[in-house]
Amino acid sequence: MRGKILIPVLLLAFILPACEKEEGCDGCGGSILDGYLFNEVTTEDLSALGTIEDIEVGACIRYKLDGAAFDLETVKIVDDCCCDQ
Repeated sequence: MRGKILIPVLLLAFILPACEKEEGCDGCGGSILDGYLFNEVTTEDLSALGTIEDIEVGACIRYKLDGAAFDLETVKIVDDCCCDQ
């Protein structure tokens, strides 16, 4: 009897779409394939990013790496949804 109930429940779990968050992040430009990373700015990042205008803790940025550091010429503030990718 348990098997008769369990199988349909499992099938529904795979058939019904999971609740997916809409990213709506088309305007961020660049992707991991283009070498860009997305991250939320932390207090530790501020010393390296302090020269970027309007940068603040919690902002979402798109950037490339220059070795182990941010490539400051590629840093851009983007929508928060981009950090969820």
